[in-house]
Amino acid sequence: MAKKSEGKGRRQRRAETAPGSRTAGRAPSGGLDSANLDRIPRWLPFALFAALTVFLFREFIFSDRMMYGEDTLTLGYMARDFFANALRTTGFPLWNPVILGGTPFLDALSGGDSLYPPSLLLLLVMETYRALGWKLVLHVFLAGSFMYLWLRVLRVSRSGALLGGVAYLLAPYFVTLIFPGHDGKIFVTALTPLLFCACEWSWVRRDLVPLAAIGGVVALVLLTTHFQMAYFLFGATGAYMAFRTVQFWRSDGAGEGKRALRHFGSFLGFSVLGAGAAGIQLIPAVDYVVESSRRTATTVAAEGETGIEYSSSWSLHPEEALSLVVPEFVGNTRAGAAWSLNTYWGRNAFKLNHEYLGLVALLLAAVAMIGRGAGGTRWFMAGMGGVALLFALGTHTPIWRLFYEVLPGVSLFRAPSIAIFLTGFATATLAAIGFDHGIGLVARGEGGRVLRVLGVGAGALALGSALAASGALESVWDFVFSPELNDVQIQARARAEPFIVRGFFIATLLATLVLLTWVGVTRGLLKGTFAVALLALLVTVDQLRVDEAFVQTLDFAAFSSPDPNLAFLMDRADFEPPFRVFSMIQGGQDVSPGMYGLDLAAGHHPNDLARYRELIGMEGSGIPENLAYFHPNVMRILNVRYVIWPDGQIGPIEDVDPLNQLVLPDGTVFSSVYPYPGLPRARIVGDAVVVPEAEGVAVILGNHELEYDPFRQAVLNEEPTFELGGPEVRGNAQWVERTPNRLLLEVESSGPGLLVLSENWFPAWRATVDGEEVPVLRADHTLRGVPIPGGAHRVEMWYESSVLRGALGVSLVSLFALLGVAIAGVAWRRRPVAGEGKEPG
Repeated sequence: MAKKSEGKGRRQRRAETAPGSRTAGRAPSGGLDSANLDRIPRWLPFALFAALTVFLFREFIFSDRMMYGEDTLTLGYMARDFFANALRTTGFPLWNPVILGGTPFLDALSGGDSLYPPSLLLLLVMETYRALGWKLVLHVFLAGSFMYLWLRVLRVSRSGALLGGVAYLLAPYFVTLIFPGHDGKIFVTALTPLLFCACEWSWVRRDLVPLAAIGGVVALVLLTTHFQMAYFLFGATGAYMAFRTVQFWRSDGAGEGKRALRHFGSFLGFSVLGAGAAGIQLIPAVDYVVESSRRTATTVAAEGETGIEYSSSWSLHPEEALSLVVPEFVGNTRAGAAWSLNTYWGRNAFKLNHEYLGLVALLLAAVAMIGRGAGGTRWFMAGMGGVALLFALGTHTPIWRLFYEVLPGVSLFRAPSIAIFLTGFATATLAAIGFDHGIGLVARGEGGRVLRVLGVGAGALALGSALAASGALESVWDFVFSPELNDVQIQARARAEPFIVRGFFIATLLATLVLLTWVGVTRGLLKGTFAVALLALLVTVDQLRVDEAFVQTLDFAAFSSPDPNLAFLMDRADFEPPFRVFSMIQGGQDVSPGMYGLDLAAGHHPNDLARYRELIGMEGSGIPENLAYFHPNVMRILNVRYVIWPDGQIGPIEDVDPLNQLVLPDGTVFSSVYPYPGLPRARIVGDAVVVPEAEGVAVILGNHELEYDPFRQAVLNEEPTFELGGPEVRGNAQWVERTPNRLLLEVESSGPGLLVLSENWFPAWRATVDGEEVPVLRADHTLRGVPIPGGAHRVEMWYESSVLRGALGVSLVSLFALLGVAIAGVAWRRRPVAGEGKEPG
């Protein structure tokens, strides 16, 4: 027993003293105020994080308003409200019929973070619009708290960890995602330090509990449904665990190294188990994006330069890189401040968030890299942050192309700029380590090295200020980078110029104040705890000045009130059979009618069904041409009965009288509701045109040698195995029940035919006729068809996915395994040891 205890103690000491582990970055125990860095109360950091969060969201918290988010106001609110209403009425929805002919709910990520526990809980206890804001408030607070825990596991002092937590909580690359409504990115960024914390904890406490924690956090990250961010995060944590494995091997020899290698294997195993726990969301989504999604064309099926162009779009550019230090440099499109309104002159189409890393945090991170004594973790963090930045720059560096060609999965994503959250995480970590390291250098009489680094930073920014104020900066920039600016960009840069000058001045002032703070520390005028208070204040001022422009609210009552046209259609929906609306507002991308239960023929969805897009002629976020130009067959078979048309923008529809109009206060007609003679949502036909799938749309559009009559025929891709009564068959269908997951109709037909339902086909849909199961065919390229015999019948259709069923099984098994391991780990730690608790004999 003595030998086992001695071996355990030796391994624990090795874990605690390994380079880059818990002692990494901690100041020496003696010398200038280093012991006092841990003397702040334990509750203080979390109280400060809560206070900063409340201050940042004060307008939302102390009101009944809605948090503003561009994507939230479009699809985000509608999808979450559909989900919340379904939960309260018909149960968990597996299908969303509202936009673009309907999409699978979980498979197509139609509800986003619907299974992510914090989001689900908030939706159940409060109104949707408040839940959407409170989950952002919660994750901003958690981001700072998780960063603090991660830094404490690294043995950073409480003061240093507090500073790092403030820098991460208020980080603009994180907080400004509120304005575009990118909540999934916010969730993953908040969970990043928690996953790193669990990973490092697993080295310190070599048992099952930290490993189970790793699996739990992996599951949470995947349930946010932002798989691109998850991919980057998992790659980074995998690299970190490999780095720690090598550290142990090098520092303790082959014996400990082999144990470390086994531990790395355990990390991989529990990560897979965590992915399994999220299988109910992950597995169907992967299957869908490969087989059915419109994204297949730009990812899986893309070749050569097409795939490269797609995957490298929305990267950072050189001007954004400089904005990581001076946020005003590249400007913004429409955030809520003068410097960020119509001042974006970069190379992307527009900009709604900011990747600013925080100047004070960057300066402190530079201090972490001085000399020795700050542990090996700093080198990993610097390398990880640097690689993430180079990747985020897309084709401007070879790093992104290397990852694109070598790593599987990178070609499935676009927007390399998303990787910047890893650079920011590394910066905040290094800032905390840098503070402790700087205090240690001062304690050893080497404070001059800190002052030289900070002085160089302040001097460089002062030079930039002089160039910006003189107008020379623009000429130097254009000479070095030769950006090809169009007239709009030139005008935007002209608007940005005074703010760029101001930004460099503020950056110079901040750098000077950081330098003066360290001068005070070096000369003994400031103790470490006072220094961290000043630096935390500087971090707060530095980053809040950017954040505040991107945190806005709006009056929910005004947002959610239907305009006269929508109110007119809502009244029609109360007494008419099911119909679809085609809204040409926003070029066909409008989804607002869906907020009021109106089904849309078009709209916006980032992951909708590819075949439906082919039928309506829509690419990306473009115009659905076959709807916009009123192709009669397409409009009819999609059950379009009403059109919302932007008269004020493109003029009225000729030769058709509007049923209702939205008139502006100045008397201008903004939009009108026009009728259209679309076919019923469910129709019966007795004949079929059979062509290969590739020719189906051409037949419907009339661009084929075969004629097609939607009143009497359906387009099929295979010869039917049942008898059809011919084009003279007539029938009708009456709706008995319509819920997201189940449809019930009573039909009557003069002969054997096909019940065609104007809803997207998907393999999970099943059907019975009078209780006997029948196949659900794909008709009219993307719709559903059910064979029916002549006479009166009862047709039931329901959503039943074998993929979802299998994924749920994987999730339950994995989740119970993780819980079992965690409980066993706790029990193992509490087991009695022979001889403990006995009085000596």
